Amino acid sequence: MRKPRDYDAELQALNNKAKQLRTRKQTQLGELVIATGADALGTEVLAGVLLAAIGNDDPSRKEAGANAALRSFRATPMLADQLAKTLASHKRSIQARNRLLAHRARHDMRDWRVKRRERTRQLIELGGLIAKAELIELTDDDRAVILGLLVEAAAKLKGDNRDQQLLLWRRRGARAFTQNQLAERS
Repeated sequence: MRKPRDYDAELQALNNKAKQLRTRKQTQLGELVIATGADALGTEVLAGVLLAAIGNDDPSRKEAGANAALRSFRATPMLADQLAKTLASHKRSIQARNRLLAHRARHDMRDWRVKRRERTRQLIELGGLIAKAELIELTDDDRAVILGLLVEAAAKLKGDNRDQQLLLWRRRGARAFTQNQLAERS
């Protein structure tokens, strides 16, 4: 028998890995600041320079900054390589966590989720019956007309001829299903 998947343990492991990668990224960015000599600047000045760089939309200034970074990285190629690997690993870790969360949501078996799925399936099937009866095309997809037809049918079921009406509609429905199955086979 297959062991049930422990989503919480897997999520915890992925979150721990992401936390380690964030810490490593921060350390490497700190090393980058030191390697470029920006650590000689005051904290406020460095923060201002970084905020100005983030807010800068001028492509020529961005390109000049990228070229300056490449020249700086040539002096410390190992640091740039490590930072790139850390960023890529952090991105993969986040993607794995998102895939796991999506998988857990699809296979969630809590009562309210199961009931919600069953209700959704029922509504889809009922919508399929309305389409199969060609009510959408016959009413030009007028929702008010379709609802009016259904309200009229409900009123007939509340009347005195309920059993007779159900028998009539059941026969028509069975005939329509049979015709549909024959049409699909052909």
